[in-house]
Amino acid sequence: RFPGISIYFVNNLTERLFSFDRTDDFLFFQTKFTCPRPFCVTIKITTVLSGSIVLCRVLSEGVIMRCSSLVKCVKPLTTVSSVLLLSSCLFLTNGFAAPARSAAAVPGHPFSIQNKAENYKSSLSLAVTRKLNTELSSMIGGTGERVPGLAVIVFKDGKEVYRNMMGNRFLSPRNPNWNLPVTSDSRFRVGSISKIFTAAAVMQLAEAKKLDLDADAGRYLGFTLRNPHHPDTAITPRMLLSHTSSIRDYPYAYIPYRTSAKSFFSTTNCWAKAAEAPGKYFSYSNLNFILLATMVEKITGQRFDTYMNRNVLQPLDIKGSFNPDDFDKTELQKMGTIYRKSNGQADRYYAQIDDRPFTFAGSAERRSYRPGTNAGIFSPQGGLRVSPDELSHMLQMLMNQGRYNGARVLQPETVKLMATPIWTYDPSRPNGTIKEDAIESYGLPFQYFSGQGSTKGAPDRPDFDLVGHFGEAYGFIGGLLWQPQTQNGFIFLQNGQATPEKMNRGRYSRNLRWEENFMNTIITNVFPKKNN
Repeated sequence: RFPGISIYFVNNLTERLFSFDRTDDFLFFQTKFTCPRPFCVTIKITTVLSGSIVLCRVLSEGVIMRCSSLVKCVKPLTTVSSVLLLSSCLFLTNGFAAPARSAAAVPGHPFSIQNKAENYKSSLSLAVTRKLNTELSSMIGGTGERVPGLAVIVFKDGKEVYRNMMGNRFLSPRNPNWNLPVTSDSRFRVGSISKIFTAAAVMQLAEAKKLDLDADAGRYLGFTLRNPHHPDTAITPRMLLSHTSSIRDYPYAYIPYRTSAKSFFSTTNCWAKAAEAPGKYFSYSNLNFILLATMVEKITGQRFDTYMNRNVLQPLDIKGSFNPDDFDKTELQKMGTIYRKSNGQADRYYAQIDDRPFTFAGSAERRSYRPGTNAGIFSPQGGLRVSPDELSHMLQMLMNQGRYNGARVLQPETVKLMATPIWTYDPSRPNGTIKEDAIESYGLPFQYFSGQGSTKGAPDRPDFDLVGHFGEAYGFIGGLLWQPQTQNGFIFLQNGQATPEKMNRGRYSRNLRWEENFMNTIITNVFPKKNN
């Protein structure tokens, strides 16, 4: 893999080695010879120096290196095992260049690109920066609470003060030289953080008076939506957003691609028991957000992914998508893989989702999809693939009361409403599945983390409340969080787990240990408790 390499290719050499497929000014070539794995790369022709020499720009991702020397054919080649770039000291073995390894002192950076400003910078004091670097780098690894890769971006008083991308977004099971770094533009499937984006679309429609949060959801879906134990109680968009709809993730947390939402809810018993009435009892359910996304389609007449791209993602300068088929080959190379270990800590990490070569379930169904039938095909509850940098754009918009880079995405009163809890756990009369969901207060659709509650961000910070949302799926753990009524916030993510969640229950809260580790590290170092 050769991203970022500027290199001269001599035509009489490359014609011996490669077959060409010319499309406009892009060139795709693949070896004709036997390699341990296929060697292919996409390049862009930038300059024709003569009839036989072409200067090309490699577009695929991997190692960042520079080479200005000519490739010279010393003798006819019959294998790809000996391509030497003279005077550059770059040797390609079996068609692959080893990644540029980091020589910097920053821990947790196995690749030199991770030392660049887009991936690592800090305006905090040197002491605080070093402590953050050390504590975050200690999270990288393959045992215990360690993870294959992570990303953190922190804002204080509305300004970014720290970012760090560490570890690997891709781990080759065959050759560690083919590993790829976590960078600020590495895209990951961010699980339930996606619900923030889906909710933003719903709230835009509410602002435009196209949707009433307290109306019968069946009005927008085109079919009756009722808990059979409470046939006279309408299920509303507000209930769906706040997980108080009495819908349960049963028998699945999704609607099968080829099944319509109407058919699913007409034939499936996915309802809570009578004692857990709509609007009064909290139980986290992904099906709620599939219904909300389907409502977006019915109201707008657009596919969910199309509406999201035009009305939520583009105004936030986000090129990520709920539809993985949107990504071209160049963008696909930025994708990060999610990992777990299957056979104990001593074993290697195994890809759970978005492994190479990329294949995405539902591609055929998405091509023929009719809007308004089952928007679950776009995984609105958890399927957004977005980079750490792009995720920080959503955080900035929320902290700035609905505005990002001068563009109004949501009204200030809408952001306030979304972040205000409408359900809180009451231990005197249990009104939610707090043990299963580890959520004690929820809004539209934000979790509320009271500094004095059982989901607090730090063990000794009763003054530090947070609002936001976690994402937990396939080994991914992440969070988008900020302090209410401030411009202090942060995003964090990890792309895997060395040990299962049941071994990582929180030490001081209901949160998972990984979530505790990120939140406590950031809060303690960047937002220290003020002395009275």
